[in-house]
Amino acid sequence: MLKAILFDLDGTLINTHHLIFNSFRQAFDELMKDRVLTDEEIMDCIGPTLHQTGEKYFNENVDQFVNCYRKYYQQNHDRMIEAFPGVVEMLQSLKDHGLKLVIVTSKKRDMAIKGLSYLNLLHFFDLIVSSDEVTNPKPHREPIDRVLTYYQLSNEECLMVGDNSHDIECAHAAGVRSVAVGWAMRGAHYLKMYHPTYIINVASELLDIVEKEGI
Repeated sequence: MLKAILFDLDGTLINTHHLIFNSFRQAFDELMKDRVLTDEEIMDCIGPTLHQTGEKYFNENVDQFVNCYRKYYQQNHDRMIEAFPGVVEMLQSLKDHGLKLVIVTSKKRDMAIKGLSYLNLLHFFDLIVSSDEVTNPKPHREPIDRVLTYYQLSNEECLMVGDNSHDIECAHAAGVRSVAVGWAMRGAHYLKMYHPTYIINVASELLDIVEKEGI
């Protein structure tokens, strides 16, 4: 029986594709003088935390990279984000079924709340687990373990919904069933390689899965 649905945020509930990609491109163009990263290399930065990406490319000055990224992100945030189609209706239906709704994100808490608040989605969620509140962010199992402990749930009582390999791997590590969203930036074909339990192509299909799993 399901009791909680765990959601990644960016790329899953909120369309921040262009905002995130452009924020990375701006930071790399400003700080990386010796070469230009390909679009594919930037795509690989989506999923890990900003600090992890900074350590990969700017190990001696991670904070400068993070600050550069966040400056562009914050300046362009409101005009470049929107909820994916059907997300609001889907969240309301899940809430009406009495399910706990949780955000499990690689973003810092302040930016997660900023996006949810701007799109009037914050009230749907009972708990937020952000990257700055865990020692080991996704794909480690710790973020999901935090949720299980907080609500005293078994791994069979949860679903993890996400758009990135890190979300699916986190679910696998925690023994939780996973739902990959087909509107992910890299598409359903890419996510299939990580063997999610389910793949959905529109938000309303999550309701069918919830009914199948039982509540």
